[in-house]
Amino acid sequence: MTITQLSHVAMEMGVILLSNGAETYRVEESMHRISIALGAKEAEIFVVPTTIILSVTLEGEVPLTRTRRIHTRKIDLTKVSEINHLSRQICYEPTNYKDLIAEIRRIDTIPSYPYYLHVLAFAFISQMFTLFFGGSLVDSGIGFLIGIGIKLQMDIMGRFEANVFFTNIVGGLIASTVAVTATGLGLTTNMNTIIIGSIMTLVPGLAITNSIRDIIAGDYLSGLTKGIEALLIGAAIAAGVAVPLSLLRPFWGG
Repeated sequence: MTITQLSHVAMEMGVILLSNGAETYRVEESMHRISIALGAKEAEIFVVPTTIILSVTLEGEVPLTRTRRIHTRKIDLTKVSEINHLSRQICYEPTNYKDLIAEIRRIDTIPSYPYYLHVLAFAFISQMFTLFFGGSLVDSGIGFLIGIGIKLQMDIMGRFEANVFFTNIVGGLIASTVAVTATGLGLTTNMNTIIIGSIMTLVPGLAITNSIRDIIAGDYLSGLTKGIEALLIGAAIAAGVAVPLSLLRPFWGG
């Protein structure tokens, strides 16, 4: 395998890992192991949440460096698992370039769950957390509807490539507006419970977890970057929730 092919395989696998929710240190470790298993004498990888830099060297050749910018990130742990499985296969039994690229493309095009399941997942998460925080069945029903609204709003704004912080502001605004309105109409008295339960779908739990794991692994730059991103998302959610509470609550006698 040539140095160009080797770096291409390692980079493509790293991009799939990073853009689908893998930790920074895991991306670096996987790319290093893949490069060495495919014949690289040396491999240096630098990964931050939005960029991958790979430099590989074959015996007797000039080092080759590749850089890739990550423009979009999502959570798809199925693809992360598949790439991890493929990387282990490469370490045990390296294969040829064409087969590897074909498998990488297969993994990258694995379809997600049906859209209605995504919507129902958001709805049930909002509903169950509303119950968990002490809400009634009526409260959980309102949370269910808010979950659907938040998911639809996120997808609509995603089509326009809206900023993640603005998306979370609008999500918090939807949760708060519906909860305040339902309280004003006399449907519930647990407005706070509904809001807290509904916004749990927006809380950046994976980002917080990955931030802590990256810091523990010694990747302080990536860990702090993800931690700051999580804090800003939390602030965006709070801002979205606060607007309806300030503007609508007085009209309902709150």
